[in-house]
Amino acid sequence: YYIKFMNKYYVVGIMSGTSLDGIDVVWSKLCFNKTWFYEILDGKTYGYSSRWKSELQNAHKLQARDLVFLDKKLGNYIGEKINDFLNEKKIQKSQVDLISSHGHTLFHEPENNLTKQIGNGAYICSTTNIKTISDFRTIDIAFGGQGAPLVPVGDKLLFGSYKGCLNLGGIANISYDFKEKRIAGDVNFANMISNYLSNKIGHSFDKDGELAKQGKIDGDLILKLEELDFYKKEFPKSLGVEDFNNWYKPLFENCKASLNDQLYTSGTHLCRTIKNIFNFDRNDALLITGGGAHNKFWINKLKELKVKTVVPDLKLIDFKEALIFSLLGVLKIRNEINVLSSVTGSLKNLSSGVIHNP
Repeated sequence: YYIKFMNKYYVVGIMSGTSLDGIDVVWSKLCFNKTWFYEILDGKTYGYSSRWKSELQNAHKLQARDLVFLDKKLGNYIGEKINDFLNEKKIQKSQVDLISSHGHTLFHEPENNLTKQIGNGAYICSTTNIKTISDFRTIDIAFGGQGAPLVPVGDKLLFGSYKGCLNLGGIANISYDFKEKRIAGDVNFANMISNYLSNKIGHSFDKDGELAKQGKIDGDLILKLEELDFYKKEFPKSLGVEDFNNWYKPLFENCKASLNDQLYTSGTHLCRTIKNIFNFDRNDALLITGGGAHNKFWINKLKELKVKTVVPDLKLIDFKEALIFSLLGVLKIRNEINVLSSVTGSLKNLSSGVIHNP
């Protein structure tokens, strides 16, 4: 009989997160046999130079033509990094079926039916000469969704054995099954606030949560955090840089507590908001990935709150999001659903992404 699809794919997945750590490049094998299986074959993060960091941080202020130019420039740059990666790891281009790139989010305003990721897929495709899928969020926003989070479909297909999957990136987001449906959303600010406060004491980030560990809770700050409207809203909900600047960061700018106390308090609040999402049974395991999984203060705080945490190997911690974007790209070329309306709130499930063929 005729098999419609090949069921094994070698994919390069690309992720550039809000915390501007750099570009995650992961090469993985994805196979389908009644269910999806993955293997992360190799991965590397290419840190952004200070020049790239400042360009991306200030990109939201650019005029139209300059923004179009930056979109192209970042696409070319991502393509070059993929070429470097393939050369370094001695991977032939014939061993890559497709590239799947999240891009770098500049604007994310679902309430205004608007989202924009730069790092143009057409230029990634032309620089690498490999089929590229990009722009996964716009179609969901157009259909009335939040355009985020997109990772839950991968959580369900690749990591369905866990009660939930928590990603501790710049923003913490979680996904889990509820009444037969996958639901998800952004929970709180994680590395964004931790890095912001650590920078003020001359650290680029809070390594292992050591700075937070030296603090104590600030009663006034924790009350103000707990009173914020966002934490009372139901899923689906999402956070962006705009929220951080408009209503979250000001609480810290006006705070008199020491920076260690602010780190301790924001970390405690983060863990409480995670715990409050659903009643964890003793055996309900939460898979934790993303850069914040290295923050021992946060992980220990979750354990104190009786959350059964599973922190996997380094490869998965660092590259899970890029791995899942690889899967989203594969689902797109198979013309299968890769965005769940139960998660984003859009009018229907969608097969999102734009395909660029060389």
